[in-house]
Amino acid sequence: MEFLANFTAIDFETANHRRDSACQLAAVVVRDGKIADKRMWMIRPDPFFFSPGNIRIHGIKPADVQREATFGDLWSEIADFVAGDCLIAHNAPFDVGVLMGCLQRHECEIPELHFSCTRLIARETWPDRRRFGLKPLAQWLGVDFRHHDALEDSIACAKVLLAAGIARSAESIEDLEEKLRIVRGKAGPWGVSQAGRRSKRRAKRPAEKTRPGVPRRTLRRGGGLPLPLPINPFDEQAMIREGAGVYRAAAGPTESGGQGPGTSSFEQGQWQRLVVRAEFIQPLRGKCIVFQGRFNSMTSEQLIELTRRGGGQFQQRIDDRTNCLVIGCEMTASTEAVTRSAEMQILSEADFLRLVGYRDPVAPSHP
Repeated sequence: MEFLANFTAIDFETANHRRDSACQLAAVVVRDGKIADKRMWMIRPDPFFFSPGNIRIHGIKPADVQREATFGDLWSEIADFVAGDCLIAHNAPFDVGVLMGCLQRHECEIPELHFSCTRLIARETWPDRRRFGLKPLAQWLGVDFRHHDALEDSIACAKVLLAAGIARSAESIEDLEEKLRIVRGKAGPWGVSQAGRRSKRRAKRPAEKTRPGVPRRTLRRGGGLPLPLPINPFDEQAMIREGAGVYRAAAGPTESGGQGPGTSSFEQGQWQRLVVRAEFIQPLRGKCIVFQGRFNSMTSEQLIELTRRGGGQFQQRIDDRTNCLVIGCEMTASTEAVTRSAEMQILSEADFLRLVGYRDPVAPSHP
């Protein structure tokens, strides 16, 4: 099941303690679960005053925005970019508060907005976590970013939401909110209604029946099993546990012992977790990869997608740029690859899977 989310993640940086002192804004547009566009604006705050404490946090100085446009001058461009989308922010009360403060300060028309908060979503998705700030969450998920840069924070915020959707096997933001019992926030000329947990109506408890010799409190307390915690899709050990047996349960073997070309042994949810995790960690960055032979675990389309999403570059044939060769079953390294082995990394299918973060002890291995 794919998490086909559509939203725009935003993040503000402010010049001082005032909520209308935005000095940087970024917005990242996500379509069908993938980042489709992103934009960043430097803003001249009005009044033009920077607090030393805020400068220490984000590093933006008065000289950096002295000649930039004000929020009022930029609002039409910003509104066109985020028009109609559900806005996502980490600690949404702050970012939505800054947005509303700037709109009021510059006497802009306040549109009807709906938004949600990844801090709240993360708390409901991974309740066993202790820290839900953007930096510790991103580090836990393997997302590298520069904190307190509006664009970097927006991208990290978007990836936290995508991770939560995958962890909860949601199809859309609406489905995720329904599963987490979260109510989306709203804002408009009338004010702001923050996102929050949906209140539960408690049904009237039926009268308890007691048995002779059994105290009432024993029946009331019960002995139900604890609810299972959701799996972090970027935890390698969790992936191993959840994916154990997928290779063994794959389609029947061919005469050569493989699955045949064009087949995949990954389940849909498992495949998406692997691809998204590779996109976050970028394990193939800087690698120009050529695949040779037949592969048991993935189709050729999946190999190409995983390579590109993992930061690598797919090549159809070996040339001067090639620095990695992945060999499938019934295939040995070509003469050209052997002569260039000192400068080219030669991997088996199992080695490649381990490189991108999938470590199944029963994965196929070829010499």
